[in-house]
Amino acid sequence: MPRPCLAVSGAVSEVARHLEAAGIPRARAEAELLVCAVSGRSREWLVAHSEIPLSDEQVVRLEAVTERRARREPMAYVLGSVEFYSLPFATSPAAIVPRPETEILAEAVIARARKARLAVDVGTGCGALAVVLALRLPELHVLAVDISREALELARGNVRLHGLHGRVLVAASDLLSAVGRPADVVAANLPYVRTGEFPSLAPEVRDYEPRLGLDGGEDGLEVIRRLSVQLADHLSPDGLAALEVGAGQAEEVAKLLTRRGLTGIEVVADYAGIPRVVLGRGRG
Repeated sequence: MPRPCLAVSGAVSEVARHLEAAGIPRARAEAELLVCAVSGRSREWLVAHSEIPLSDEQVVRLEAVTERRARREPMAYVLGSVEFYSLPFATSPAAIVPRPETEILAEAVIARARKARLAVDVGTGCGALAVVLALRLPELHVLAVDISREALELARGNVRLHGLHGRVLVAASDLLSAVGRPADVVAANLPYVRTGEFPSLAPEVRDYEPRLGLDGGEDGLEVIRRLSVQLADHLSPDGLAALEVGAGQAEEVAKLLTRRGLTGIEVVADYAGIPRVVLGRGRG
């Protein structure tokens, strides 16, 4: 573990060894992130000033965050922030950590909703998707809803962080139950992990992220199925529904949307080629 009078390079090496012993992949890269966080410096600065010692206060802070990460707490929670769609977002255990797969969902909506005026982000979590949609579609107003009060507070903070409190409204709702008017877009990254898969999940997910945001029931589709029932009555004519799904679920979700009267079904794959987003249109 880090010691007083420890130079930057030595601190990175010691933290990396500690994280590697805890079974964390990319231990050195994460060690650099932690040293950057406690020193308030960029990685480029660390490389150029590798022999400068950390202060005693920085060493104490580094030891604390290293121990948290070694216990497999997600890095996003340890740092209190994460980058999503090249933007910073505050994070906490109140909501799941935004993932690159959800950027596929954002891109799919942005490409198809240029004329949209109202979107609903269902299960908004920390509000990352709602913020990105509002920033990339300047004419769009977004209603960001979630059932978790703690997640809603986190989302409100991120809306303020990006100066969008006039265009993104954060509200409590069980899926679309509290939404009183049809929307041009309904986008959702809902729980889709199968309950039986939880023991095999990474410790960062299984032990730290809120199960409410992850557990989709026996087949992973319980919450998505509930939302599909509501879509026809909450989409404007030709409105867009965009749902993120788990591996192997796209075909069944496409059938769900079709049975509920949606048309123009599309499936978009993620960067690994896994069908990740299912899209459909409301009745014209």
